[in-house]
Amino acid sequence: MKLTGRKAVRIISYLTAIVLVLGIWAGVSTFNLTVAQREIKRSNERALTQLGTYLDDISLNLQKCTYSRSKDMLSDVSTKLWRSSASAKESLSEITDGNTEVSGVYKFLSQVGEYTLSLNERLANGEKLTEDEKKNLNALLKYSKELSQGVNELISQEEDGLLDFEEIKSTLRDDGRAAVYLGKELNDANQSLNDYPTLIYDGPFSDHINNKKSALTENLEKVTQAQAQRKAEAFIGKGEGALQPLSKTENNLSTFNFYNGDCTVSVTQKGGIVCYMLTSYYASEIRLSQKQAIERATEFLNSKGYKKIKESYYSTTDGICTINFAYYENGITYYTDLIKVSVALDDGQVTAFDATGYLMNHTQRKIPGNIKYSQEKARQLLKKELKVISSKAVFIPTEWETEVYAYEYHCKAPDGNEILVYIDPVTGNETDILILLYSDGGVLTK
Repeated sequence: MKLTGRKAVRIISYLTAIVLVLGIWAGVSTFNLTVAQREIKRSNERALTQLGTYLDDISLNLQKCTYSRSKDMLSDVSTKLWRSSASAKESLSEITDGNTEVSGVYKFLSQVGEYTLSLNERLANGEKLTEDEKKNLNALLKYSKELSQGVNELISQEEDGLLDFEEIKSTLRDDGRAAVYLGKELNDANQSLNDYPTLIYDGPFSDHINNKKSALTENLEKVTQAQAQRKAEAFIGKGEGALQPLSKTENNLSTFNFYNGDCTVSVTQKGGIVCYMLTSYYASEIRLSQKQAIERATEFLNSKGYKKIKESYYSTTDGICTINFAYYENGITYYTDLIKVSVALDDGQVTAFDATGYLMNHTQRKIPGNIKYSQEKARQLLKKELKVISSKAVFIPTEWETEVYAYEYHCKAPDGNEILVYIDPVTGNETDILILLYSDGGVLTK
């Protein structure tokens, strides 16, 4: 069959169009595949990072279990362990594409949540932990630390491009072979993820905290922006016109904000109290000690009218030492009334000030009238293996946006860690345990 010129052109046009469409389709498919692969990789990276975080939480709370002898504390910690282990299993499942039955890590995560819940139930029924159960907790702690360290190393290697997720899956399965198996003890834990009651978490990061009003400024008179600006300029020791209006916030601690080329200052709309000050100062050669920085920060706060304060913990980063101060009166430390001051270790300049915690929480408190235990008597309630270094009376925050009066015992544990144990003087129960972290940069808690 002979093609006319017009037919030939038409066929060539059709073929060209088909080739073009196929090319576009192939390009779009390749692009979509690339996007999908990128999303999968991001999802895996996020899941791996979350797994590392949950494993760190598990190790921390298992460690607290070994320090405590209180059934109420174990109840709180076991609930946190259950939550962390359940979340970790979800992250692990995402990384391993749901093939969790081959991973001993998954087995461990099931055990650590369910086993501690079973111990909690026994304590609630008036029983005591046996020596074998204490050994089991220590075994779980040992393995959780090893696993946590291993996963954090995987995260670092993946971030450096030294591992892909097929290698990570294989490593997790291999690491799981060394998991702790508790045999009969685990069989006694009949709680399951399906029938455990829903946990209502009403902690400090819940939405309700945004509705909290400042205890200190709520009933004070409003100031104008011009008045707030003069207060901000006086706070940094500058004359009128040294700062310019920046913005205005309207929330639970509404403020006027000002700035110049060197710093930003925020002043509450009610009462005209400086909420925070932040400079752009960078420290050079370190010449001052952290003790000198604390002295400089204390002098600064005293000059601003904060005289009933006491330093607690500090940390140092890039030559800037940040000290946490708490309100202190009549031998009681109020940890919720927190003020942070940053001092440059080259010339002692105050580079930052934050009184948000103080402004939100400072108010009149009442010590409970039905105290049953003195500091000395409550000291006898501590686990006998703990060596007490010091003790004091404090008010500490709770997860429910409240405060409790407690005795703080700074102790040394048998494993060498220093910890803070808080005991309720009314009930004698442990209300919290914090582990102190010492480094060249300072002292923090977790």
